[in-house]
Amino acid sequence: MPTETAFKYLNEVRFMTLSNWSVGAILSDKVLYKDGFKLEPIGNLIIRNREKEILEDDKAYKQVTIKLYGKGVIQRGDELILGKDIGTKNQFRISEGQFIMSKIDARNGAFGIVPAELEGAITTQDFLSYNINTEKILPEFFNLITGTKHFAELCQKASSGTTGRQRVDEKAFLGFRIPVPDKDLQSKWINDFQSKTEESKRLETSALIAIKELEKYQSETLGISVNKNENKKGLYFVNLKSLNRWDVWNKSIEYHSGSYELLPLKVLIKLQSGKFLPKSKQKAGDYIVYGGNGPTGSHDEYIFSGKRIVIGRVGEYCGNVHLIDGEYWITDNAFKVDKLSEAVTWEYLEIALKTLQLNNFRVQSAQPSIAQGTILSLSIPIPNPAMQKEITNYVHVQRTKINSDFEKSEGLKLEAIKEFESAIFNID
Repeated sequence: MPTETAFKYLNEVRFMTLSNWSVGAILSDKVLYKDGFKLEPIGNLIIRNREKEILEDDKAYKQVTIKLYGKGVIQRGDELILGKDIGTKNQFRISEGQFIMSKIDARNGAFGIVPAELEGAITTQDFLSYNINTEKILPEFFNLITGTKHFAELCQKASSGTTGRQRVDEKAFLGFRIPVPDKDLQSKWINDFQSKTEESKRLETSALIAIKELEKYQSETLGISVNKNENKKGLYFVNLKSLNRWDVWNKSIEYHSGSYELLPLKVLIKLQSGKFLPKSKQKAGDYIVYGGNGPTGSHDEYIFSGKRIVIGRVGEYCGNVHLIDGEYWITDNAFKVDKLSEAVTWEYLEIALKTLQLNNFRVQSAQPSIAQGTILSLSIPIPNPAMQKEITNYVHVQRTKINSDFEKSEGLKLEAIKEFESAIFNID
């Protein structure tokens, strides 16, 4: 009678049980899960959707994109696409509540549950969709399991092919076993997870609303409005008399408060590019490095110190404004700001510069940038010192609350994930 021998460093496995010639695949469910759960092959929990759709030229369709790392299933683009504009005519029709994954990007967490708004959407054969066996597992629980990094690791072990184009091996994937607790326990974990994530979403929404309200306060209090031109396609005409700048993407500012004196920035500040510091020369240290898009890391040396403002010069987010203090490095992708006048405090100046929305004045190119002359040609209102202090105090209080809500929101998300994963996986 054959016996099973346990080895510390060797494992025996029968060839007929192999679904993937990979050591990782063989050992996967021996190391991940806590004891006490019934393990079921994924193939026992989901059934392949084979509902085909032959596209018609004059019919409009929704297409699908699956975000990486379990971040959801969404519509590709904002509009429906006519069948005549879609090359592959033989596709699959998906339904709400189905599990769907990308063959190519499953190893990077490209899977999720089809939402109601994608009922009837179409996918190519590079997407696999499945009906969930709700007699055994709740869709919400399956969605939580598939959203973990541990599940993504399973998909990596079930993938084969060249780097960057590895497709998931469906047979191997369906052969992996996952824990399936009783449905009451599934429901409890779902409710615990959702209570935290719903509170997280509430805090995030509250913070986003507060940002809009703060922007409105700053605009109305300082009397600054930035007029954004529409992004027009093709050929169009502009009146040269209406141009403040010689470019067709120019923006303009309206000052609608007569209470404060307006002064051009060129009499208030001086701008100077920082010092070149390539990534290859950057050594992690105690000093923050500021570049065109804000903080870019740290370095073991600094070149500037004290309180001042940094404005991004180059990059997608050029024109971003940071009030900093201490010791730091500013690269040549950013402007170092020095004050020429005591008419404004650093704190008020930072608020005024942010209210100007400098990013709207960037030169649009492959490498967006904002010119020193463009910034210095703009003006800001100059309230009296008491009013500047009142404005900065109010903004500080609101920013503190906004940052606190964002931090609490992120903390609740991480807490929900950690609690769920700790209940299932050997990660304690």
